[in-house]
Amino acid sequence: MGKETELKLSLPSACVPALRAHPLLQAAETVGAPKTLDNTYFDTADLQLQQRQIALRTRQQGDVWLQTVKCSSVSVGGLSQRPEWEKPYTGEFDFSDIELKPLRKLLSQLQSQLQPVFTTLFTRQTLFMKRESGAEILLMLDQGDILAGGHQQPLCELELELVSGAPEDLLQLAVELSATLPLLPSDVSKAERGYRLYRSEPEVPVTMPSVLLHKRQNPVEAFKALAFACVAQWQGNVTGASVSHDPEFVHQLRISQRRLRSLLRLFAPVLPESWCAHWNSVLADNARLFSDLRDLDVMSDEVLPGVLILPGADDWPLQSLHQLVCAQRDQARMALMDHPDLQRQGQLILTLVLELHALAASSDQDLSLSRFIDQELKPLRKRVRKRYRQALKTRDEAALHALRIALKPLRYALEFFMGVLPGQKTLTLYEAVLVAVRALGQVNDLHVSRRVLAGLTAADAGHQAALAFMSGLQSATLIEQRKIALRALKKVM
Repeated sequence: MGKETELKLSLPSACVPALRAHPLLQAAETVGAPKTLDNTYFDTADLQLQQRQIALRTRQQGDVWLQTVKCSSVSVGGLSQRPEWEKPYTGEFDFSDIELKPLRKLLSQLQSQLQPVFTTLFTRQTLFMKRESGAEILLMLDQGDILAGGHQQPLCELELELVSGAPEDLLQLAVELSATLPLLPSDVSKAERGYRLYRSEPEVPVTMPSVLLHKRQNPVEAFKALAFACVAQWQGNVTGASVSHDPEFVHQLRISQRRLRSLLRLFAPVLPESWCAHWNSVLADNARLFSDLRDLDVMSDEVLPGVLILPGADDWPLQSLHQLVCAQRDQARMALMDHPDLQRQGQLILTLVLELHALAASSDQDLSLSRFIDQELKPLRKRVRKRYRQALKTRDEAALHALRIALKPLRYALEFFMGVLPGQKTLTLYEAVLVAVRALGQVNDLHVSRRVLAGLTAADAGHQAALAFMSGLQSATLIEQRKIALRALKKVM
């Protein structure tokens, strides 16, 4: 059994000449001539291998045929380590060399049902690089297509494979390359892309994957595990935010930034102070890149459609107002797609992942995660309690906004630590916080919409009148959502 450590980076095909011209690649040693690789992936009709995250393929490279079996891997920031078995292919599958008995038995049982599912056909250029650290790395540039069921999808990837050295050596090289190239780490394998194409599945927004923590875990190790999960959410939505009109990609990307910043504040006592300050600032700036588009998405898809169906709406130019907002949203999306900072997402992700790997465990060996959680949740709850009392007293916009801001880090902390904290008591608190956050979020959306729309409609008397009508209709909603939020928190505050 072999175990490969690789880092997969996607890039636009238009940037390949710039990649080849990069000084680091110019200084690398060329390994043979470019080769055409014709890979056919096999599975059962009901995709039993894919369900178990097993990839089985044959590869033709000139006159040489190979059979490869790969199993699932842990992938973070495009960096993956996975077991694989490779041997010559003679026209019939042979699984006898696979040491893992359950895997060997499964493949043998399914052998008669295996059939071609999809193909990847690409040209590979391979370079070899020896780094100053002594690490030896293969760089493989793959360009071609994925073919499945009459559908075709372009493929352009740079794979960095570790020959000798540490996984961090791959990340360091990727960070250096991404300084001038729009490289984006990818946790999606060619096999997974092929299966998606075979099933005609579009790319979908990515939420934060679950993380298993334990009470005696070192707090810094827990932080790293949670941060890697947030990075997976960030990374998984960058491409969609760049090319898709589905607003959920931008929404989930912004959530990933909020979660990372909440993590930094929550774990600040056990992390380097300057490092926390730096990344808190970087992530805040990065989130602002997507803020205008997100606000317009909410107005276009949630706020205004809700008003258009209300009685009396037809008497005002609300449809025209909606069209104006949709046009502004289209302009904001085009501006985002052309923004240079959008091309920097890969560099930010790779740099953060590299620095996360380098973080040392907490020097306080007696500080368990359970003790750390207990001491950090208390001030969060105290802050929420204080803001709740103020909001209950004044019920004005400023107090409710302050309460919402205080609730968010408590919500994320409860989500992060749900598996470690006491069951029913934590769940009751979390459910109350979630209801309040969502209600106050709706209140905030309405207030933001009013301010943005006031600016957009300042020169149009008809639109200003429509906005005034809309504000009147929403007053009841604002009052009701305030009541829902305060009522939910009453039981736990």
